[in-house]
Amino acid sequence: MDFQPEIEGTICFHMTSIKEKKMSNSRQEIINAAIDLFYEYGYQKASLRDISRKVGLTQAAIYYHFRNKEEILYTIIEKASNDLYFTLKSCLSGKKDAVEELRDVILQHILSIKQGRKGAKIIIEDKRFLGGELNKLVKEKERAVFYLYKNHLVELQRMKRIEDGDLTVATFGILGTINWLYHWYRPKNDLSLQQLGEHIVKNLFHGLLRDEK
Repeated sequence: MDFQPEIEGTICFHMTSIKEKKMSNSRQEIINAAIDLFYEYGYQKASLRDISRKVGLTQAAIYYHFRNKEEILYTIIEKASNDLYFTLKSCLSGKKDAVEELRDVILQHILSIKQGRKGAKIIIEDKRFLGGELNKLVKEKERAVFYLYKNHLVELQRMKRIEDGDLTVATFGILGTINWLYHWYRPKNDLSLQQLGEHIVKNLFHGLLRDEK
């Protein structure tokens, strides 16, 4: 009898853990369904009803996890943005030559399309539907990625490793090249993402024209 409260507490804790796990799984299922629908139809055309049908939950169940469709969109963008930022930041450890690190971060950014193609499209095309504070938070995440590149270019310029020039233009040039890949690149193309990345790095580093001899 003395051990009964401990046993009951253990059972209660176990049941709570199971409940929390189910809730977490349901939330992730909603997010996954929304990613598929936003990617295929766009944020505006995909409704909460569509999401609920895809997951097999009622709309009321979705409201238990999210206040509205906008919050689902922000959750998707936040996760994709954070994953990208920390992936790119890991390439700039300072353990390699600075030019090699720039090459690595560009290649890794391009290769991330393989796993994050849907998230990239949603970020670029649907972020405009976020208003107020959520829009501000997304812009802060974009700036974090922007300055990850620009600060590294500033350091390369300081080291006389790259030409003098406007580094804001250079940074947007790199990001624009990479961000538009989701729109036209198809895995069935002759070039793999790795090969494509090598070509892009070559063009960004050396340009298109041959050196005159």
